[in-house]
Amino acid sequence: MDEPPTGMDDLHWRILTLVAKRGYIGATREDFFREIRGVIYNDLEKAILSLEKEGYIGLEWLADSRFLVSITEKGSMEVRGEYERRLKAYQDRIASQQSKAGLDKV
Repeated sequence: MDEPPTGMDDLHWRILTLVAKRGYIGATREDFFREIRGVIYNDLEKAILSLEKEGYIGLEWLADSRFLVSITEKGSMEVRGEYERRLKAYQDRIASQQSKAGLDKV
């Protein structure tokens, strides 16, 4: 099944939503590995650095490979916008499927 087109790739989206859920507490490396199964550390680090560079998150290094990530206002607004885009794409897909099945006339 095709995924709806979105404004950001899956790893970036998962990082941002996790950090947004954690709020002012922030998310640690361990949180990411627990919540994002199968992620490779180098991919995670690249995505986090990219999101920091774009101003979506704040990054505080605690040790060599330990860090704390917090959401910025810009990141919060992006999560809200991306969620709304994904929800709209999902609703459109459901409406299309219902129409094809003749359920929109019930």
